[in-house]
Amino acid sequence: MSARSGARNDPGRRDRISAAALEIILEQGVARVSHRAVAQRADVPLGSMTYHFAGIDEVITEAFTLLVTRQSERYHELLEAPKTIEEAHEAIVEIICGEDFSSPREMAGIFELYSYSRHSPASAALARTWMDNSAESLSRHFSPAAAEAIDSLIEGWTIHHHLLGAAPARDRVRAAVQAIVASGD
Repeated sequence: MSARSGARNDPGRRDRISAAALEIILEQGVARVSHRAVAQRADVPLGSMTYHFAGIDEVITEAFTLLVTRQSERYHELLEAPKTIEEAHEAIVEIICGEDFSSPREMAGIFELYSYSRHSPASAALARTWMDNSAESLSRHFSPAAAEAIDSLIEGWTIHHHLLGAAPARDRVRAAVQAIVASGD
């Protein structure tokens, strides 16, 4: 039976709804997320929305959870690989300047999360989790103070990279990371 045929046993339905909501957020923004739009995208009956989720905020937060999980895993992998401090510096340069860490769509999703978290306590907690995950990954190579400063550097330059359509010069990013590390705690 298909999802639309009224099948009672559809264990993947909640996940499809969350994934569909994320796709809408990435393509059109949070403002376009509605029960009807998500149900249509997920190919589920409209009633499934309220069966699986308490409200639209929960749907949106679940969608953002998917995005944060993906980003956190990728971030962790990039920062897990370096064995030397120089390699860790290069990983930061790649996160900021490279094209593989975060696509323009994913960055738009992160911007949406930050904006939406102003009005959603659950999404605000998720944004804090994303920041905590970043700090934890950075702390493998850097002191707490340096990790905090580098995280801010990554956030700021990544935003500039995606909004301006061009990455900063790799040498400038590398020099900034080195200066932060050299400044100590």
